[in-house]
Amino acid sequence: MATEVDPTTAPAEMSGGSRPLPDDELVRMLHVLKLCRYFDERMEALYRQGRLPGAIYSGRGQEGTHVGVTWALRADDSLFPTHRDLTAQLTKGLDLKRVMAQFWGRIDGYTRGRDGNSHIGDWQGNKTFTVMSHLPIAYPVAVGAALAYKLKGEPNVALAICGDGSTSNGRWHEAINTSAIHRLPVVWVVNNNQFAYSTPNALEFPIPTIAERSVAYGIPGVRVDGGDVLEVFEAARAAIERARAGDGPTLIESVSLRWRGHAGHDPAKYMPDELLQDYMANHDPVRNLEDFLLAEGVVTENDVDALMERVEAEFEQGYEYALASPFPEPADATKGLWVEDGYWTSEPGRAGGTEA
Repeated sequence: MATEVDPTTAPAEMSGGSRPLPDDELVRMLHVLKLCRYFDERMEALYRQGRLPGAIYSGRGQEGTHVGVTWALRADDSLFPTHRDLTAQLTKGLDLKRVMAQFWGRIDGYTRGRDGNSHIGDWQGNKTFTVMSHLPIAYPVAVGAALAYKLKGEPNVALAICGDGSTSNGRWHEAINTSAIHRLPVVWVVNNNQFAYSTPNALEFPIPTIAERSVAYGIPGVRVDGGDVLEVFEAARAAIERARAGDGPTLIESVSLRWRGHAGHDPAKYMPDELLQDYMANHDPVRNLEDFLLAEGVVTENDVDALMERVEAEFEQGYEYALASPFPEPADATKGLWVEDGYWTSEPGRAGGTEA
């Protein structure tokens, strides 16, 4: 069953005006959305100022997909993200301070200074698999996790995310085909940006929607509005429950538009300005949830102001933590090559803050 979404129309009421979560959880969801949006904006500013090394991969405008699908997972379910799904990883439980230390190549980052961007994960801490560059490489790895869950009789679900461009890759089809044959407990999410780097959907696939591809594999396909985080959440929750019950995978196509290019170096001039302005004005998942909660009386304007003050403080604390964290020691470069040395399960030893 597919829910058709016309991305050119003005936004409807979120999730038909329903509240699928308790009020306190909706407020927490708004906090995560605002934190991730602010993080994205500030990190881009620091990058442009030459104060942030490495690379940035914005997910701005697509937070509704990231937060919506991840919110439906249990703590012991696993997430397989891409390099621009940091919002999903933060929602799943990555620590903001350690993420920021990661970007500055410090010892308190998740790779202890071995990388300087979002190629990170925390499998032991919150079942977030490490990001890999070759898209959609997370899909076949998620097949392996889901197969392990099924063989062991564990009631867990794997969820993998990729972009629309990845659906033209053979690994994508192989992963979905294998999961369908064996009815694995996995959910497939495609964050349809409508432009794979610079290629529009019409030149990516010959059918109207990605969700329709599910028919070839005999699994459900659902198309949702990525600007409505609650609609995304409800679709993900249904798919996860279906997978956990042993009924196999679901393909979710979440239609959105990233407000920035492929990476920090990409001005995204291929994106029609009229389309971009429409999405920024009418399909902003952060503002849409805020407006919905204000209209429902779940929050007040003062609550929103206080929430933003908290978000700004959290970012500044993370920034200070990152810069206070030492760089790694060159002599440690060969540590952690083998699991037997225990490097990744021990404390870094030179932490700039209290977290390891």
